[in-house]
Amino acid sequence: MPQPETDLETWERERQAALADLMDALDASDLDLDADPLAFLPVLNRFVAEQDYDTFDEDDWRYLHTVLAAYIADVLIRKYRAHWRLRHDSRGPNYMLVTTGYDGHEYEVSPMDVVYDDFKNLPPEVTRMLATAELTAHVVRRYDN
Repeated sequence: MPQPETDLETWERERQAALADLMDALDASDLDLDADPLAFLPVLNRFVAEQDYDTFDEDDWRYLHTVLAAYIADVLIRKYRAHWRLRHDSRGPNYMLVTTGYDGHEYEVSPMDVVYDDFKNLPPEVTRMLATAELTAHVVRRYDN
């Protein structure tokens, strides 16, 4: 008898489907994210920049939040071999990506939290979100002048 799908497996399957649907809607389904996880970034940046945020309702924000988090997760998984870990906090379940940082230690980052925090600075910027996720995951170093 087949084992039931775990919460993490369901989360990952739905994340992949949401990202594939968005890529299809933006006529970018031919991009090979295995070969280059950042190949979709220019298309997604343009999509995000062209939105009229003054007209967004709750469903629009929820959709954008979900697909942006799906892409951030995709880059961390493909580029840095991140894997999922389910954490529970005061908000309920939080799907964290676990990475091995440049220092060899393990770090967690929540793509949903990264996107949520970036929404405080409109318009959202996918490149900024990716940079935040990479810094939080300690897969890149911060260089300040």
